[in-house]
Amino acid sequence: MTFRTYLLAAALSVALPVLPAMAQQAPAGQQQPTDEQKAMMMHDITAAAQYRLPNNFFTVMIHTIREIKARNVTPPESGNLSLSQTIERTAQMDRLMPILREHGLSASDFVMGITTFGMTTALMHQQAPKGAPALNPANIKLINAHPQETETLIQEMGGQLSQP
Repeated sequence: MTFRTYLLAAALSVALPVLPAMAQQAPAGQQQPTDEQKAMMMHDITAAAQYRLPNNFFTVMIHTIREIKARNVTPPESGNLSLSQTIERTAQMDRLMPILREHGLSASDFVMGITTFGMTTALMHQQAPKGAPALNPANIKLINAHPQETETLIQEMGGQLSQP
């Protein structure tokens, strides 16, 4: 898994599986999530929606991601993992954790920050699905106040900001 794929997956995989339309009907060949899995995904989405990004989020995260890429560190596979499982796997990475600590981040700060940023940015630029939890207004304000940093971080993550 590439760094770009990991970051995009971490940012979006939490939100996408439980969107009502997707949760109602699984694609052919895929199993429907169990009620327990749906509850865990909804818990993760709500946690990410409510998480408060720190005021220095962009400064810290842009530099952190650049250093991770410069050191050619590949984050762990995180597909189909809960936020807590992703945080746990991230914390076990011997090459990643020193970089995070150098930038004042814990595994939780990193995973929650990337996930919250990705989900908030995505939902700010499209209509939120029915039943989606409300986004933290402070995060919306922070992202709106830093359009250049938002674009830079998205580019560092290997993505592109789509306009509504």
